[in-house]
Amino acid sequence: MLSPCEAVCDAVPELTPRALPQALDRAIELFRGKQDITDGDLMRCTEPAVRLAEHGVRISPLLQAWDLGSSTLLAEYWARALPGEQRELAALTHWITRTVSGITTEVAAAYSHTLKQTGLGLPRRVLADMMVSGSVNDELAAAAHHEPADRYLVMAFGLLGGTAPGPATVALGAAALAADDAGLCCQVDQHICVLVPLRSPETPAVIGGRVLERLRQADLPVRLPVGSVVADREKLDDAAQRAIVVESLAAAAELASPVVEESEIISEMAMLRDRSYQEEMAGLIDPLRQHPDLIETLRTLYSMDLDRTRTARRLNVARRTLTYRMEKIEQLTGINPVRTRGIQSFTLALTARNLPAGT
Repeated sequence: MLSPCEAVCDAVPELTPRALPQALDRAIELFRGKQDITDGDLMRCTEPAVRLAEHGVRISPLLQAWDLGSSTLLAEYWARALPGEQRELAALTHWITRTVSGITTEVAAAYSHTLKQTGLGLPRRVLADMMVSGSVNDELAAAAHHEPADRYLVMAFGLLGGTAPGPATVALGAAALAADDAGLCCQVDQHICVLVPLRSPETPAVIGGRVLERLRQADLPVRLPVGSVVADREKLDDAAQRAIVVESLAAAAELASPVVEESEIISEMAMLRDRSYQEEMAGLIDPLRQHPDLIETLRTLYSMDLDRTRTARRLNVARRTLTYRMEKIEQLTGINPVRTRGIQSFTLALTARNLPAGT
């Protein structure tokens, strides 16, 4: 029967090396024999990390799986404990926690050293991956020339054309931000995430705009808008997912700002959480379904900030035709599209229409 750690590693295709789960089992055996883990065991732990580094493969999922495996194994021991064994299990818990931490530190250090020796130029990407997973260590941060901050601006974006990011794209972003420790770059699902340390009194919007400009100068095909969230260092994993949601909602709302903050899409977040609210808002433009030209008129009018001359030019119609269309919209819906309440209602209705049903 597989140990919990081995089972976790089997469940993740990327985690092919067997040395780490085997080393954890070896650590348990040593503990039972009242011995400490040896330098030789540590060396065997670091070997797969070195091989992965030589091929440019990320190890953060491997370390996460190993941490999870050790926790699962401990939980299993506690669940099977007999009366009187609690004291020994408490000692085991303390010892294995310290041992696993020591091993993962050695593994990460060996990985970082190999990256530097092979010239892959990926330490900053690896550091960002590990920070998002909550397993950052000082040795890896030092190798990537990054001083961890208490708070970060987390930016998330996709690539133009829907292209899936990969190591080369992430490395390009990391290189663009390497100077002055401007940020760390990593991949989260189908998005690129940039972790920007907040060390100055400048607003996140100013800092985010500067980072975005660096990425664009490096010819990184950034798809706008970019979602952004400010978070503590300990909560970067959650912040990355939230930034992805902000990016998605900002795109659905067709916001013009290149960098969108979480506070700018509060109404869209409400629709994301409440399906009935989303359906009611989308229903405001149901009377226009048979008139796609009127829906396009609304969308263009709001993207042009109600400038009728620019709107008519963009739609390639006369101003008189534009006026007729707005009157037709009010006639069909009962809502004036250029009054304050109408602008608010139709803006949210267009966003709700762009969101997948029941998101």
